[in-house]
Amino acid sequence: MPNNSNETEFPNWSCSVGEIRNWLKENTNTKSLAVAFALADDKSSAVSFDVDDYEEGTEEYKKACRIEQEWFSLEEELKERIFDILRSEGVEIPETGQIEVLEPFMKRYGYFDGNGWWIRKNEE
Repeated sequence: MPNNSNETEFPNWSCSVGEIRNWLKENTNTKSLAVAFALADDKSSAVSFDVDDYEEGTEEYKKACRIEQEWFSLEEELKERIFDILRSEGVEIPETGQIEVLEPFMKRYGYFDGNGWWIRKNEE
């Protein structure tokens, strides 16, 4: 992963939550926050499907639940950081329909909402 905060690259899909957190320590700009949020949001959705692949109570199920919780926690943390930025810009954060305020923020950094998945414009 990149270590240069002047040139943010998209983290790898196979990155762990810890790797994303470490990457964000080196890449502290707002674009990096958007990049990390897009990955965390997409990844949390993807890993939530994995939970259904296992029988409840099995070790595999418990592991999938732990991974799911790690990604959802990271997603929520990053979303709150984005909301803090938006609030400082005078944007009111609604209780529901938060995509309405997230989408313009993400568009600033080249992302659009592709039916629940953040897609970079150059990936279309």
